[in-house]
Amino acid sequence: MAIKQEPILRIPENIVNDTLQYRTKVQEFVKGDHTEVAFRAYRVPMGIYEQRTAGRYMVRIRIAAGLLPAFQARRIAELSKKFGNGIIHITTRQDAQIHNVDIEKTPDVLEGLLGVGLSSRGGGGNTVRNISACPYAGVCQNENFNVAPYAIATTEYLIQNRNSFNLPRKYKIAFSGCSQDCALASVTDLGFFAHKKNGRNGFSVYAGGGLGSNPAVAIKIEDFIDANDIFITAEAVRQLFDQYGDRSNKHRARLRYVLKRLGDEQFVDLYKSYRDKLRREGLDGQIPPIRDIDTYTEKNLEFACVKINLRLGDVSADKLIKIADISEKYAQGLITTTQSQDILIGSVPKGNLEKLHSELDGLGINTAKKSNNIVACTGAETCKLGLCLSRKLAEAIVNKFDAKGICADDNTIKISGCSNSCGHHSIAGIGLQGLAKRVSGRLMPCYDIFIGGRTAEGQAKLAEKIGTAPAKSIPDILAGAFENGTISFEKLKNLTVKYGDFSAEFPEEYFYDYGSNEPFTLAGRGPGECGAGVLDIVSVDINQAKDAIKTAVKNPKDSDDNIYKALLSSARALLIIFGQEPKKDREIFSAFTEYLVKPGWVDAKTGELLNAAIDWKIGDLGSLEKFIPQAEKLVKRIEELYLSLDSNLKFKIEPVAAAAENKDVVQQIRTVDLRGVACPLNFVKAKLELEKIQTGQILEIMLDGGEPVRNVPDSFAEQGQEIVEIKNLGNHFSLKVLRKK
Repeated sequence: MAIKQEPILRIPENIVNDTLQYRTKVQEFVKGDHTEVAFRAYRVPMGIYEQRTAGRYMVRIRIAAGLLPAFQARRIAELSKKFGNGIIHITTRQDAQIHNVDIEKTPDVLEGLLGVGLSSRGGGGNTVRNISACPYAGVCQNENFNVAPYAIATTEYLIQNRNSFNLPRKYKIAFSGCSQDCALASVTDLGFFAHKKNGRNGFSVYAGGGLGSNPAVAIKIEDFIDANDIFITAEAVRQLFDQYGDRSNKHRARLRYVLKRLGDEQFVDLYKSYRDKLRREGLDGQIPPIRDIDTYTEKNLEFACVKINLRLGDVSADKLIKIADISEKYAQGLITTTQSQDILIGSVPKGNLEKLHSELDGLGINTAKKSNNIVACTGAETCKLGLCLSRKLAEAIVNKFDAKGICADDNTIKISGCSNSCGHHSIAGIGLQGLAKRVSGRLMPCYDIFIGGRTAEGQAKLAEKIGTAPAKSIPDILAGAFENGTISFEKLKNLTVKYGDFSAEFPEEYFYDYGSNEPFTLAGRGPGECGAGVLDIVSVDINQAKDAIKTAVKNPKDSDDNIYKALLSSARALLIIFGQEPKKDREIFSAFTEYLVKPGWVDAKTGELLNAAIDWKIGDLGSLEKFIPQAEKLVKRIEELYLSLDSNLKFKIEPVAAAAENKDVVQQIRTVDLRGVACPLNFVKAKLELEKIQTGQILEIMLDGGEPVRNVPDSFAEQGQEIVEIKNLGNHFSLKVLRKK
């Protein structure tokens, strides 16, 4: 009964190219050509995260709408066995993760995924993340219509645009087939709820929700849109987010902070202005119809959907291969990942159910309708942001419940190892959020306890905190709150108060987290990589410059080192957006002059300031003290430019002066040799050269064959420039571009 061996999601060419170029970036990083910060900005948007253990990496794979054909599942399993730890982890956004990969092997994983139509691009960073959908889409008896094709189509539409990979912060989208909201559309950046109106498929639309620290419920921005308007809606919200998101503070950069800052009414008005602008520009006429992606599922009483309960979202590679085989043997070869970190086998003919269950049971795979499955993030086990060992706590709770004969509903308990809510504790019936608390002068692993969270269209509610208790008390608190198989929230509150008395004397074991043989510590915790991107590199230098100039202002008589440091950091900060990564001080100052002083982005007198810095460095100038005001002004200007960057890494503010005259600019044809420069840096450099000539003039670019000569012309054409000529010169190509705007 197996389905045809074709991917459900079509990977656009730009992502194919990015994936194939990733190997070169890794090789350059290993050789020392890129700093760790610069390389992180590149790898995280490719879905590659460093784990808690230094040097070990996780690959997060985009599973659009959670739909995973068996042949793709087998490839993920094979790659996990060969390059990872042999365990596949299913996330609360329906992604799949391979853990414990060596950085030099990550290109093998990405290329292996690409071979079966899978990608990790956008698995991390400030990007359009995996677009999720109700896991029962197509088979649920309550749905208004199958939303999976719409989630797939929106994914394909957004990820073909490079602007989707350089946003102020992550952009999450979900599609729910009915108001029960299995896809969590009511608590995400952009949520679609399926409805029918006058026989037409369409959606109500919500925006500005999200979990993480400071979670928020989304607000309604559209009562009903036609199904074909999902692209305009998603693009309008993306553009609003791009323009108004706070790029200077990634902790306040999500779309929900834009909503909070603007207020509901202004936010909706702005969204509608972007929506209407896109319609005037004719975007709706450029969008192909929603294709039938054939999800191989059907609402038919002769078919059933089998849920496979995964402990903490983990499945061994060997078992996943067997599950894939069984799905082809007894169903139609499609696996669906769920927001509760389980997997489904859909469209199983009822005549095959007994055989399917028998084979799964023989593998020790749990398909019980009721089980103590608890949703939990990876926590401090692998995540750099994790405070507590959330998965170990989940195991302790399950063991306690099993011993007492308690069976909690799958969606009752959700655990996050920190405040970021990757375990969805903010919307749980019972939510647990890990934290560190100092008790008797020592750190103790603890959890805030929340109750009453739920998701539903128009009725979503965030969980309410009722108290804090030591990690070691949590299983007893939860088990003690059950009465006759159901949770008593009154008892839960009372037990939380009882166990949350931190003035009591605690046994030594309370200062150890579950699964740890060492006293509780935050060692290994570091900055999270979720928002890593080009702008992170810039912010590091700007913060260094600000700190240095602040110290110089306070101590002007002993300020030379700090003034120099401020100037160097300021000069280096923005060079990365021009494709430059010079290492030596003189090279940094020279590049800064070329890309920021001459075009007028900073005061022309900055060149004199940099010359003074070099003179001081080599001993020709006794002091830099008198340059403090100029240095302070420069640092401020660099930060202003940084804060104005859009998703194209272009400044949204005007230059402070006209660009310096350059004799090359007035020539009819300007030539640049980019042979030996790989994609996409060749296009970045070519685009910068094009900006140096006037409208109506021609840039001639020398390019290598293969990807460079294929990609660069297409990229210029997409931006509205005119391709005058592409000429094969034997061992390289000449591309002539007429600047149109």
